[in-house]
Amino acid sequence: MIKKILWGGSTEERKMHWVVWDRVARNKKEGGLGLCKLQEVNTSLLSKWGWRYKTERNNLWKRIIDALHFSRVGWECIPFKKTLSGVWNNIAKLFINTKIGGLPLRNYLKGEVGRGSEISFWLDPWVINEPLKLKFPELFRMESEKKCTVADRIKNQGMERVFVWNWKLPLIDPVVVSEFQQLFAAIEAIQLTDRGDRWIWMPDKEGKFSVKAVKKLLHSENVTTNGFVMDWCRWIPAKCNIHVWRLEMERIPTGEALKKRNVQIGDSVCPLCFSAEESSLHLFTGCLVAANIWNGISSWCKIPNIFAFSIKDLLGIHKEIRASERKKEAAQGIIMLVCWSIWRARNNLIFSSRPIRIDSIISEVKAMSFLWFSNRSKHRGIDWDDWYSFVNM
Repeated sequence: MIKKILWGGSTEERKMHWVVWDRVARNKKEGGLGLCKLQEVNTSLLSKWGWRYKTERNNLWKRIIDALHFSRVGWECIPFKKTLSGVWNNIAKLFINTKIGGLPLRNYLKGEVGRGSEISFWLDPWVINEPLKLKFPELFRMESEKKCTVADRIKNQGMERVFVWNWKLPLIDPVVVSEFQQLFAAIEAIQLTDRGDRWIWMPDKEGKFSVKAVKKLLHSENVTTNGFVMDWCRWIPAKCNIHVWRLEMERIPTGEALKKRNVQIGDSVCPLCFSAEESSLHLFTGCLVAANIWNGISSWCKIPNIFAFSIKDLLGIHKEIRASERKKEAAQGIIMLVCWSIWRARNNLIFSSRPIRIDSIISEVKAMSFLWFSNRSKHRGIDWDDWYSFVNM
């Protein structure tokens, strides 16, 4: 549904999707539109139940889950019975099996020991960033009570700290002894206190869990930033920004682009100058009509003549202007607006037989840019006479 809205489709009509969804779903700073992937949103929302299970100790819903899913052979940080299908099974499996950066989602949750009665010694991440059963598998196999808590294994007796173990067999095997030595080195400094145990979310500086933080974590795993990243102009409408975003990627329906996608349109020559095949590069930089428009805009803005060998160069011209930041910001939006206006004029010619008039396009750019810049930018209060002559910018 989101794709259909973006590309103008509906249940009755199917429209071409010009950009792959992975690119669309990237942040704007990574070259996308910042739209969400529903799978990432769903994972983030469901993961909150894993956090709630650990932090809401005495809630009724948690006690019901424990009553239904507690099993003597289930050795995960969140209990679930494979024989019971339903929502909780899906939540638990997602929390345990979803990997980010090669680590399960559960590993980003870590117990901070207080009394030690709410943290599982072997099944929960607490002293290291993974459950001890994974770090010391042979010791875990030797453990008689696999669901023991930290308080069951570490006890305060007066001023002394005592470690209590319950092994099935004596620790004789060298591998087991080695694991025990490593385990003891990891936990020997742990001190139980009188405060309650707490859980922290590792990616957050303050240890607080949020759905937004999980989404950010999932997004960082999937994004691969490459290619050109456009600087969005804040004072022109989103539709103009999106048009230029597509334009730089050759993802607008020019004659050449439609021909590549096997859309039969007849002649794909440029409808403005009839001198070359209509591509994005030609239409906005090489076409004679576009060249005259850019000359008019350069003269109006009192900047060097605009020449570009690529759309990327065209979108970066404002950075090279020796002028104030306000003029650079204005020039950026004006260049994008010219691209928008050329495309509109091209479509009006093809679909409404409205002839191209260069002076009308330039006048339209001046009027619309003044309206938007004076109302949408941080530099408000610009006078029309100053804008029209483009002085004091």
